[in-house]
Amino acid sequence: MPEIFSGDSRIQFNKWGNQILSWIWKHPVNGETLEILAGYDHDEPFFLSGSFLMYPWVNRHTAEFISLGEESISLKEIGIKDSKGYPSHGLAYSWKRKIIEQKENSILFELCVDDSLKETCLGKVRVREEYSIRKISEEEILTLRTSFLNQNQFSFQFCYGYHPYFRMKSQRQNPFLRSNIKKQIPLREDLIPIYPIYSRETDRFELDSIPKLDSLFHDKEPWILLSMPDDSYQVRIQSILSEREKISLSYIQVYTDFSHDRIAIEPMSAPGDAVLHGFSLTNLLPEEEKSGCFQILLSPM
Repeated sequence: MPEIFSGDSRIQFNKWGNQILSWIWKHPVNGETLEILAGYDHDEPFFLSGSFLMYPWVNRHTAEFISLGEESISLKEIGIKDSKGYPSHGLAYSWKRKIIEQKENSILFELCVDDSLKETCLGKVRVREEYSIRKISEEEILTLRTSFLNQNQFSFQFCYGYHPYFRMKSQRQNPFLRSNIKKQIPLREDLIPIYPIYSRETDRFELDSIPKLDSLFHDKEPWILLSMPDDSYQVRIQSILSEREKISLSYIQVYTDFSHDRIAIEPMSAPGDAVLHGFSLTNLLPEEEKSGCFQILLSPM
């Protein structure tokens, strides 16, 4: 299985490169070995563990087709639907990856488009994922940069995000969340954002413990800190916006799965159903390439 390492961390992918099996970390203070992610479990449905890419839409899409440029793709026979029948989490989550370059602390994957989509506009966009991990002092920093190169002869519009699950098990002290985010975007009962998009004040990151959440948040450069007092560590998920990274991951969906002691913290370039509404989409001209980036910073408390 592909792996990358740093000072105290080892991250292992499944053989196809489309899921993370584990992130094992040796606590630099007490020496305890901890599992940071709720790693992918092949005995469960694909979307319930690990970490996966959502593309060319994120979360839910409420139509039976999707238009990404000058071309529409029917979703009736492809992808996975949720309990409401909505196509969910895009089409690329389970695509196999090929390794372009690998070093001890980094790996570069290229997505292999499914045969059924190779002749569509999706098949003419090259997608690459670069994972790198490094240790600075007692902090581990995992960086995930995703690039999109449009090889169509027309413009291509899309959005993307990631869906990592973090371990949230505790027996004594409650885990809690902190963030720079002040705004929450209302969702309908079926978890579709209300369009036109608007926001309201939120206190979800000021509580003493983590509430039940399946909620959408927004900020220009958002970060969320998950603190685990029982095991004396914290995980910070932050979006990176720079001259190099042209795609802003300014939306974050947070989902709690208390039955499995997991929390998903999902950086995204747009909210759910954004492609149908033409909202916050990334536009690529022919032969244009853009990338987005987020980091997971792991440190002792």
